[in-house]
Amino acid sequence: MRLLMYAVGWLAGVGLLVALVLLVFGSGDDSVSVPPVRETELADAAVRGRCELRVARTGERLNPPVDGPAGVAPAKPGFYDRPVSSPALAAAVRRGIVVIQFRRDLDGRGKNSLKSLQAAVPTGTIVAPNGTNMRFELAVTAYRRLLGCPRFTDRTLDAVQLFRGRFLGSGPDTT
Repeated sequence: MRLLMYAVGWLAGVGLLVALVLLVFGSGDDSVSVPPVRETELADAAVRGRCELRVARTGERLNPPVDGPAGVAPAKPGFYDRPVSSPALAAAVRRGIVVIQFRRDLDGRGKNSLKSLQAAVPTGTIVAPNGTNMRFELAVTAYRRLLGCPRFTDRTLDAVQLFRGRFLGSGPDTT
């Protein structure tokens, strides 16, 4: 019994010490808050978000583009305020980066949600306004894959997160 009390005392002391250190120095938590994902299956999330999930056949051109010629300089991951050239975005998806594009008239709340999504996986995601006159309000591309959503909603965010999780790092030019 005495040994048990001794162990409990030590554990309580260590816990108190850790709490004190975190209080003084901060937790160091640089995490980004993104909405929780309600779905676990991409196809179901796409349906619930009223999005279209496509795989490009050889030679098929989708808008926005999901492939392009090798050897083009890729766009760097980040959040862009202006459209990025289609060849640079296509080169990025060839390198396994997921590209999220939105119509320029997307509201501030939507843009902030997309900024949070980009910040959650900063080295693997590009977010930019679309410059190809796509028919979607929001589109996400990976190598030869497209998730196109006519409207931006919380349900489309589920689909976007699952799409990115599934296809991040897929592409013929990944290292």
